[in-house]
Amino acid sequence: MVLPFEIILRILNFSEEATCMNHLLICKAVYIMLLPRLYSSPQLNPTNFSKFVEVVSLPKNKKRFKNFVKCLDLSFIIQSGKNSFVSKLLRRFSFSLEIFVASQTSFGISPLISLRLCHNLKVLDLRLVSETVNLRELFSAIKAAPFLEQLSFPRSSITCEDYDLEWPESLWYLRLQGGISNQFLTDSHFPQTITTLEFSHCPNITGESINDLLIRIGYNLTKLSIFYPMPCLKGNSMDTVFLYCPQLTYLYINIEYITKDLFDEELLPPLEEYERPLKTLIVDSSGLLGQGTKIHPDDLTIAICEDRLPCLQSLKVSLMLGWDFKSDAVQYLVSEFDDRGGSVYTL
Repeated sequence: MVLPFEIILRILNFSEEATCMNHLLICKAVYIMLLPRLYSSPQLNPTNFSKFVEVVSLPKNKKRFKNFVKCLDLSFIIQSGKNSFVSKLLRRFSFSLEIFVASQTSFGISPLISLRLCHNLKVLDLRLVSETVNLRELFSAIKAAPFLEQLSFPRSSITCEDYDLEWPESLWYLRLQGGISNQFLTDSHFPQTITTLEFSHCPNITGESINDLLIRIGYNLTKLSIFYPMPCLKGNSMDTVFLYCPQLTYLYINIEYITKDLFDEELLPPLEEYERPLKTLIVDSSGLLGQGTKIHPDDLTIAICEDRLPCLQSLKVSLMLGWDFKSDAVQYLVSEFDDRGGSVYTL
């Protein structure tokens, strides 16, 4: 090789595919240097998953791939009865694994036990898991992961009788979903480190329990999302969100859970110490009849003109709200955003 080895590697890094398979054929030295990068985040799908498990499970490869995989994304794997495969992968990459996204079906007790070995885990995403997961077992599994920053609950039912749980100290992102109860929200000691909170597919919780949680940790939140459906929420359950979460920069909400009072001066007062930092507001809709009249464009325009949303730059509204985007009310709202360099979009 004419060029120094380090220069060759630097050149490969600037190529369109830094981990191109052809690069591994240059020479053995390049192969050895690029192999960890190639396996750091394997692109797994239903056609190559079994082969991947087979290769990394071979006795001769036990040490070879041990510390390679940092991101294990199984979101494209639709498998049933393969908990042993998932458990085997978690054990094999327990020292290096930082991000784990579970597959779309089962996640039994065996993978939960294997999770206890993943001490460097930073992201645990179980949102696609359809199998019932016991909350006590889940927290027992992540107790040994002191660096965990992001946690997404499974969408299936979760049961737990003991709410005095030990949350990870570094947790800043939390997605709550599944069969969590009102008592879980009111009795659990959620950490103040959480800045991004999401609710999805929670059939049992009410607006009162969500607001009770927001009263305790809402001041620290910068991003809040409440997705449809949440059947126990009332039509005005989330009208007080700005009172409890004054630091929000991003809010995703469904029209089913708010009214025009959300933008009323009593529930959206000007902040005295600083400007309200909200930059992005998304108002979605499921398309249910009668929901589109709950908010009028003028409700937002007045709040903006009165400087109660001084930092708002992006507004996204669902077409299912039924707003007439050629009307004077909507055009005036769009004009207000244009004047401040912002934009109005449709979903």
